[in-house]
Amino acid sequence: MNYRDAYYGVYRDMECILLDTLKGWKLITSNDKAREYGFTKSGTKYSKIIEIEDKDLITAFTVRTKAKYNGFHFTLFQNENLKEENKVRLYLENLDFEAYDHFGFPYRNDDASIEVNEEELEEIWEERKPLSQFPFKAEKIKFIKKEGEFL
Repeated sequence: MNYRDAYYGVYRDMECILLDTLKGWKLITSNDKAREYGFTKSGTKYSKIIEIEDKDLITAFTVRTKAKYNGFHFTLFQNENLKEENKVRLYLENLDFEAYDHFGFPYRNDDASIEVNEEELEEIWEERKPLSQFPFKAEKIKFIKKEGEFL
């Protein structure tokens, strides 16, 4: 599973990753349709720099993937090594002292993480929040796994 944690936008009908640059916003996608929209190909990806005022950018938002594990809410992270092992790293979002005690975390927010098997997660969802200066036309919450079942 690919879990997301970045800026995203929909350019015309394609979802793209957004990167802030000095020249504007850089859109990155692997959708071959991007050629029709003036994107430049580099390897397997296409990119294009746009201005904030570009009306073809329908919506823009930040995505954070969250998970519920043993009744507690975490921010989810997965790199290639964890993905190969079907594992994820879960980070506590705030000083939830009940969770700290339950998992035996020290009372320091910088070290409150745990590695677990993906299938142990009760729920997984994306939280989407608007990026300022852009329209926001996306679901605020998109479930990936609910009540123990992948959707």
